Amino acid sequence: MAILDRRKVGLNAHVFAQVKLNAHGRANLDEFSAAIQDFPEVLDAYVLMGTTDFMLRVVTQDIDAYERFFFDQLSKLPGVQEINSTVALSEIKSTTELPLR
Repeated sequence: MAILDRRKVGLNAHVFAQVKLNAHGRANLDEFSAAIQDFPEVLDAYVLMGTTDFMLRVVTQDIDAYERFFFDQLSKLPGVQEINSTVALSEIKSTTELPLR
């Protein structure tokens, strides 16, 4: 496995998107989970407990590219009620190392 520096390959926008679905049934979660598998922009996806259903970590070339991804793909998925996007300004820590002691 190779770990690439996203900025060196032109992926300068790093966005966290919190997605709320309009229904919370298992089928809705499964349908959304399956749909985002096809988006290479989505690096990580987590099912949450709380006010939102999913947290996505998304990378794109720039904010304009994220806007296109947001309006043309993510927001059009069935069951999406609300998306709150947070742009990361800088990365303080990122690791794949597990805290094994």
